[in-house]
Amino acid sequence: MYLWYNLKGGTIIMENQIAQKTERNYKDTLFRSLFSDSKNFLELYNAVADENYPDNTIVKACPSNELLAKFNDLAACIGNQLIVFYEHQSTPSINMPLRLLSYVTDILNLHIIDKRKLFGNTQVLIPTPKFYILYNGTEIFDNKVIRLSDAFITQEPEPAMELTAKIININFNSGELALNRSIKLQGYSFLIEEIRKNTMTGMTRDNAITTAINSCIKQDILTDYLSDHYQEVLDMLTWEYDAEAEKAILTDEAEKRGEKRGEKRGEKRGIPKGIDLLADLIRSGTPLEDAVIKAKKAQLEND
Repeated sequence: MYLWYNLKGGTIIMENQIAQKTERNYKDTLFRSLFSDSKNFLELYNAVADENYPDNTIVKACPSNELLAKFNDLAACIGNQLIVFYEHQSTPSINMPLRLLSYVTDILNLHIIDKRKLFGNTQVLIPTPKFYILYNGTEIFDNKVIRLSDAFITQEPEPAMELTAKIININFNSGELALNRSIKLQGYSFLIEEIRKNTMTGMTRDNAITTAINSCIKQDILTDYLSDHYQEVLDMLTWEYDAEAEKAILTDEAEKRGEKRGEKRGEKRGIPKGIDLLADLIRSGTPLEDAVIKAKKAQLEND
């Protein structure tokens, strides 16, 4: 879909109704693009952490790359802290601390630690990590904090390693105080909510996105950013929603394959189909010995 934006009129004019396929290798996301700006990052951190760092605070960004682009994360150092944000729009995952562990290790090794000093006798100091999961999904997720130690096979009162992430619900109507403290975060959440509402009314993905962006601009929500980066925002959102849909399909397919494999293993062990058949035969009055023979025969035929 080729289009241009009339800044004075505040309208979108369609020049070609043929949808333009977004490049699948597009790496950035709207969240990273919007909050990679140091002022916006600082505003976001002050909002979610209830801090009051002044506008002139130095924010040292940790740049993303091919290795880190697999996460929708944003990281920067503020003072002696390493702040990591993870924006999460899909189904809640309790495995996020494990993913964040991999991410922060990459960040430390690539951007912060001088590895030549690791083998010396002087303590190598690192900024204190703080993790925030900005949850923007549609499913209920009641967890306020999730920990890496929850994944340990053996639970201990004082685990030798820990990573704690605080979850902030940034859905527009969540009532989260951080939304009132950050105009940019509130605007971002409103835009995502508008896209979802438009989709629910039956709009196509492209129309849902363009209509939501136009609505934000007309209501003076993220106006400067959306006007200055209009086509980029379209590309990013289109890619994100395509990626989410693709991930959902792949997840569903993987679950179905897993169920089939589990069912097959269960059949080989007489669970659950072998046992169900045996129980049905016994309930029908078949003698136990005959029922066992018939159940085993049916199991072999299935294998």
